[in-house]
Amino acid sequence: MLALCDANNFFVSCERLYRPELWNRPVVVLSSNDGCIISRSNEVKAMGIPMGQPYYQVEGLLRQKGVAVCSGNLALYKEISEKVMRALGRFTDAMEEYSIDEAFLNFPASAAGDPSRYASGIREAIDRMIGIPVSIGIAPTKTLSKLASDRAKKTASGVLEITGRSLNGVLDAAEIGDIWGIGRKTAEKLKGYGILNAGHFARMDPVWVKKQLTIRGVMTQLELRGQPCIPIVTGTPPPKSIQVSRTWGSVLETFDDILPAMTDNVLKAGRQLRQNDLAAGAMSVYIRYGYRHHGQCGYFERDIRFDSPVSSDMELTGTAMRLLGGIFQPGYRYTQGGVTLCDFSDARYRQRELFGDAAYERRLKMDRFSSAVDAINEHLGERALYPASQAIKDKKWRPNRKHLSDKWISPPASCDCRN
Repeated sequence: MLALCDANNFFVSCERLYRPELWNRPVVVLSSNDGCIISRSNEVKAMGIPMGQPYYQVEGLLRQKGVAVCSGNLALYKEISEKVMRALGRFTDAMEEYSIDEAFLNFPASAAGDPSRYASGIREAIDRMIGIPVSIGIAPTKTLSKLASDRAKKTASGVLEITGRSLNGVLDAAEIGDIWGIGRKTAEKLKGYGILNAGHFARMDPVWVKKQLTIRGVMTQLELRGQPCIPIVTGTPPPKSIQVSRTWGSVLETFDDILPAMTDNVLKAGRQLRQNDLAAGAMSVYIRYGYRHHGQCGYFERDIRFDSPVSSDMELTGTAMRLLGGIFQPGYRYTQGGVTLCDFSDARYRQRELFGDAAYERRLKMDRFSSAVDAINEHLGERALYPASQAIKDKKWRPNRKHLSDKWISPPASCDCRN
């Protein structure tokens, strides 16, 4: 049996850990720059406010309903997520961290007699050690366990097991768009053929399904029938690309204002690159002007391929600034910028150039320097060492976070965070 453990309203639950007064209040968490709603408590869901709703459109309603508003705090959420994942790892021999608040677990043989009871023990342990409420769906396949987890949120126990006896009833009650692996366009296509629920889809001829949805659709269908096709993937696969972008807290109009904002993005991308022992073979930089919801917006973009893979901050920032200088045009009101790194190779194994020993040694020194800066910042704090361009006091690009919770203190991994 497999299980999907899903933290309930995760970002809201994280905020409640450090602000006990929020436990009995409706709460929303906002995205970067306080733009959109990205997490809602059950009370807010009952109000009919959808996920992704722009905050400015419902600000008055939230105030009227007494809803607590929190600016997103990703550093906090990541730390709590790591604690939850470590705790879950004690209950399984194979686990896939599917997202910041979800993990697939392979239940051990000892749980075969009563999987639901085993899952209830996991929920109690996570609540006791960390204070985060979770729901657990149990089934023979990942697709079914995802469906079971969604249904478990609506039960008093927080646990739902799909067995052979209950399978048909669960599938017939599930809309086709609720199935993991069936996207919006695919759901619309299937509805056009009169397939409205998961049970109908599971009973379709696999030959027809393959013709319409390729082999991926057949795999989803077989998973719904209880036949495992998608294995648990342990470990974290290396990223295929790294993108760091930000909507700025205020409009930037000069190159000197945009330069440190883009440098900040490049430094974050470079740190992620080295954490994965990767070097980038290509880079792209863009800056956007205007706002989408105002109807007048656009962007300028330029990319480059490196002669040899790059991983040092000095090379990355130098290249990004040259690209920025080539696309910046005065007279525009810039609102967002970003950098993307791709075409990765393993930074631990660099190929020497035929006639470039000096360049090769220079690149190695810059790589070692950047790694040393990473180590110092990890030990002393993120801002212990940084480029001089980041030393300005007026950082106009910083996102608006007017509702950020007070500073939090990281609790021990085994404590009850609510006390």
